[in-house]
Amino acid sequence: MPYQDRSCHQRWFYRSVRTLTLLAVLLCHAAAPPPRVGASNRATATGPVGLPSFGLNSHLATRYPDPTSMDVPAEALVDLGVSWVREDFHWHRVQPRPDVWDFTFTDAAMRAVLTRNIEVLGVLGPSVGWATPYPNDPNNDVSYYAPDQQRFLDYVRGVVTRYRRYVKHWEIWNEPDNAYFWRPAPDPLAYADMLVAASELIKSIDPEAQVLIGGFNSFDTTFVQQVANAGAWPSIDIVAIHPYIDPYSPEDGNLRAAIDGVRAIGERYGERPLWVTEMGWSSGPSERDRNGLTDEQFQASYLVRSMLWLWHAGVERVFWYSFKDDPGSPYGLVRQGSGRLDYGAATHKPAYTALRTLNAQLADARFAEQIDLFQRDVVLPLEEVSDWRRVSQPNGTLQTSTERIYSGNYSARLDYTFTTTANDYVAFERAQPLPLVGNPYALGIWVYGDNSAQGVKVWLRDNEGETLQFVLGTVGGPGWHFISTPIGGPVEVGNRIAGNGNGRVDFPAAITAIVLDDVNDGFIGSGTIFLDDVSAIQGHEAYAFRFTRDGALLEVLWSPPRTRAILSTAARSGTLIDRDGGTSTLTPQNDRFRVDLGPAPVYLWHNP
Repeated sequence: MPYQDRSCHQRWFYRSVRTLTLLAVLLCHAAAPPPRVGASNRATATGPVGLPSFGLNSHLATRYPDPTSMDVPAEALVDLGVSWVREDFHWHRVQPRPDVWDFTFTDAAMRAVLTRNIEVLGVLGPSVGWATPYPNDPNNDVSYYAPDQQRFLDYVRGVVTRYRRYVKHWEIWNEPDNAYFWRPAPDPLAYADMLVAASELIKSIDPEAQVLIGGFNSFDTTFVQQVANAGAWPSIDIVAIHPYIDPYSPEDGNLRAAIDGVRAIGERYGERPLWVTEMGWSSGPSERDRNGLTDEQFQASYLVRSMLWLWHAGVERVFWYSFKDDPGSPYGLVRQGSGRLDYGAATHKPAYTALRTLNAQLADARFAEQIDLFQRDVVLPLEEVSDWRRVSQPNGTLQTSTERIYSGNYSARLDYTFTTTANDYVAFERAQPLPLVGNPYALGIWVYGDNSAQGVKVWLRDNEGETLQFVLGTVGGPGWHFISTPIGGPVEVGNRIAGNGNGRVDFPAAITAIVLDDVNDGFIGSGTIFLDDVSAIQGHEAYAFRFTRDGALLEVLWSPPRTRAILSTAARSGTLIDRDGGTSTLTPQNDRFRVDLGPAPVYLWHNP
């Protein structure tokens, strides 16, 4: 769950859009050149897993105060169309004292949810005061200090034994990498021991059960790498992540990049399904967005856009945080209203109707395609890198190579060695800055990775003489990946390299350097990556996903800055459904639909 001290989010490292798409005829769009594909030069891509699955952190057992009326919020879950919820089985609620078990609230919540054919992901933890060595914990209340492991296992045994016939997925703790939720400080070795022991116990009680690592911040994989190094990876069936990027939008916050580092770990230790068990935006001032940069309308639009981005990137299941607002934490779909019992229609935010519409429109829909029709121009083919000189830290070399090639005859091979747990990086500056033509929306580069999850960055010098740093994305695994970042917005202070300006690119601008940075400072080691075809991306910022259902086509489209999409069709009419479920009929002109797009996604149904 959100917390103000989640310093490891490092949002400014990930302000990039990984794949810029438009499934429409939008003026002057050209496809990227095909890669030179071979045994060692393949271009890789990720894609959706299964049917869309968008769930919710429901918190019925822990936040709804009346076990006799659990049907009220459960009916709202049915209305929302969710088929999965994430529920906490709080230790202090089910075992308030070592010799007392109380399943009143969890039984009521499970009965209300399971009888409505909604599946449950159960969260085990956090501590109860009587089970920790911390002397100031209240005995029968929640504690975030690490518990005595045997007592924790006794609690796990009690909960899993009671619900083993109904709950088949168990998440061990919540955000063990977060200093607020694992005290006195995150301890990957202690958590790994707990995870292994709990997983073994759960499987002995229910061999069909699936175990999830406690949801962690996927933008910094240092913690989970240490858990894997400690031998806990075989005990994990599913990887759970919490990729909060608020208040940035899903595109500017590069939400898709949230899975790159985790995927690299999976390629090293063994691939696992990936679930986002928490993700969300507040609709006003909160512990993570004190200025309230996101309002209720943005929250609703970000919900749809983020869930589609994550699912398309290969996340199997996404759970929005959360169902109902808490004081000072308006992340919910339902406002506080008259209190925790109030789920009336007047409390429903736009995000409530947005999730209901998303689930209704994509029910049983199958993904067809996402097409990149932006104009992508190669501005620097990296055929020759002798004019690039290393600056700052002496942690690597850059040379021309024929080992891995995306296009042309050569690429750039970057060898690096990072030796400390401080901020290691290596920067290569071009002898003559490369001017950018026009005002490109974004910059990108093709990368052949080594599973290291390092950050690839670029420096731009603008018309004011200010040098600004942008993160193109994260180094993935073997295979060519295109990573990119928008360059039109404000740049955070930490990425303002030199000069005194307004903190944003003033064109004309020029590329001055390429940087490889150990985004996770705990990394120590060496590696090799290959770079090719630095590209500028022009065009309107607009996105689309195409689905099919029962022979009909569904286009889901949006454009944060607003634009018009023109889509070819053979249909005589189409049905346009807005984010909130409103319906209208569209009539094509000359076999084309014309759709005005904005930040709120729309759904267009038509026949092929």
